[in-house]
Amino acid sequence: MPRIPARRLLWMAALFYAPLLASAAWVRPRSLLAAGPERAAVLAQGLCLAAAGGLAIVLASRAAARRTVWGRALRADLGALLGGLSSRQMLALALLSGFGEEFLFRGVALHYLGVWGQGVAFGCCHWPVRRALWPWTAFALAIGIALGWLTLWSGSLWPGILLHFTVNYFNLHDLAEGQPPAPPEA
Repeated sequence: MPRIPARRLLWMAALFYAPLLASAAWVRPRSLLAAGPERAAVLAQGLCLAAAGGLAIVLASRAAARRTVWGRALRADLGALLGGLSSRQMLALALLSGFGEEFLFRGVALHYLGVWGQGVAFGCCHWPVRRALWPWTAFALAIGIALGWLTLWSGSLWPGILLHFTVNYFNLHDLAEGQPPAPPEA
């Protein structure tokens, strides 16, 4: 799988996620991030749970990459594609995907499809080209369902955004380890 130059990858991500954010805000115009002052304690608990859950998922991802054939293959494929990003680019990509996907799946799809429907949609959007990588789709489906429940319980997208960002940011750093540096862009 050829590596996409980092600058091009970030532009593609911005062009992909910006419409998701805009359409989510248009479809569900009430604040997608507010939990309300009466739910501040639940939101705080949700943020703590999201941080811990995100780190647990990162550790599970790394264990899968060490111990399973599909995990090694996924790490190799994604590492070849995304491994040349700088720390700032990883931060930008993790923020774009965390906000964009949470607004779409938990901000909009959860409202219309319910917990299970948005989880299935989330899993399907993480469908790999190679059949050997299908366990990643099942992993994404389970995480999507968990994020749906977390959003309903907390009343806010913030915990899901934090969890999603944590997983993507630390896994992008893991993918970069052992990858050759990206060639300079023209």
